[in-house]
Amino acid sequence: MSKERYELSDIDDILAEYYRDYAPAAEEPEPAAEEDVLTEEALPAAPEESVFEVPAVDPEPPFVPDPKVFEDAPSPQSAAPAPAPAAKPARARKEKAARPPKQKKARAEKAPAPARVYAKRRIPGFVRFLLSVVFAALAVAALAATTYFVHPASGALSSAAADTKLRLSDKLDVYVNNAVSDALGELTYIRKLYTLQESATVAPAPNPGGFGTTDDPADIQAVIDMAAPLLEGQKVTFDPTADFVPGEPIRWYLDDTILVIAWKEYIEQRCCTFAEVRIAHGSQLRRKLAEDSYSSSVQLYASDMANASNAVVAMNGDFYAFRDLGVTVYQRKLYRNNPAQVDSCFFTASGDMLFTRAGELMGEGEAQRYIDENDVVFAVAFGPVLVDNGELQYCSGYPIGEINTEYSRSCIAMTDELHYLLMTINHTPDARPRATINELARIIYSKNVWKAYTLDGGQTAEIIMMGGPINHVDFGFERAVSDIIYFATAIPEEVRS
Repeated sequence: MSKERYELSDIDDILAEYYRDYAPAAEEPEPAAEEDVLTEEALPAAPEESVFEVPAVDPEPPFVPDPKVFEDAPSPQSAAPAPAPAAKPARARKEKAARPPKQKKARAEKAPAPARVYAKRRIPGFVRFLLSVVFAALAVAALAATTYFVHPASGALSSAAADTKLRLSDKLDVYVNNAVSDALGELTYIRKLYTLQESATVAPAPNPGGFGTTDDPADIQAVIDMAAPLLEGQKVTFDPTADFVPGEPIRWYLDDTILVIAWKEYIEQRCCTFAEVRIAHGSQLRRKLAEDSYSSSVQLYASDMANASNAVVAMNGDFYAFRDLGVTVYQRKLYRNNPAQVDSCFFTASGDMLFTRAGELMGEGEAQRYIDENDVVFAVAFGPVLVDNGELQYCSGYPIGEINTEYSRSCIAMTDELHYLLMTINHTPDARPRATINELARIIYSKNVWKAYTLDGGQTAEIIMMGGPINHVDFGFERAVSDIIYFATAIPEEVRS
């Protein structure tokens, strides 16, 4: 600071000059790290009346005004306005150069802070429940919005568009279910949903530990009890008091997505092989073609196709390559449209079985519209229909299948939603009688089925489980065929418990 004398009225100029000369150059202060906190000893003592922080340097002796000057000075009331002070001379460079170097503030050493310990906070159950309800509501709203915007307009619709709509809405359904299952996992049990891609030609391999056999029908009750979450209150067809074929084991498979119980029993002196199936999702009901291609010239054994697709249980299809009748659909694509003579059975994405009778869907584009409007994934053409909406159907004449002659027969039926019953009646080594179509219908109807449809028979009629046919095949060996219908587990191998 200049040692010239100043009047007290110039205190602002004095302080400004002092700050200009000694304060450090203005710069952006670096943010101090959390541990670089200055201790009280390291901070320079600041004058109580000063409003400026000054650097820690050796200051010049403070200026003490001469009392005489103030005695001779006129009072503020009588003093005339003082002229503007003259510009202060710039300091010589040598004086500035002689100034001692500025000292950096000393940082106090601080012991490292102990590592933070994060305690796991548990969200109360009722809060998690409320959050899950809110999340589920939002997800359902998203599903509704998606269905509204994705659902195509009425009228003609390509199979690709229908497939896209199904995949989006189905994935949202599964996502919402599994999210709620995770959110409420500790409050209540909600079974997770798994689905299979429609275009996949190989399903997940079933869990080897899920298979079992027994000679005691009473043992199956324990399997049924374990399958209660999957059955969701539905009754099983399996009856432990049935007239089981001696020496034939009862087979079963169970995981969270599929239950299968297979057995043989005598009904009206005939050897009937059954496989009862309950699945968690419609995508687990599938069809496989030889070489996974329509119109392939290759034919394969049903057991080979079942094993190649990882089927839990399978049966023969309609042997579509052997005749050119009915409506044939595979992976939503219409391949054959000749509905004039035989009944057709359509399998939807939700796992339902729908029937059209001979002579229906004859108009141009009718078959494609039916497929699109009903979410049909595949269709088979053999027939006839045996049971429809719980009512037994009588057939007096049919162009294929030699319906009035006793032959080995096969059929697929539904007992409830996603609940099926497969059946064959076969020739046996002890010359048991086989069945006509109406006898087949009467026997499957006795099992309280809702719907039933005939598939190809004779040497082709078979049910495959645990690697091979479980029924006696005509002539003792399989016949190569073009297709099968099968059921698969939906649990990916990587998440299998």
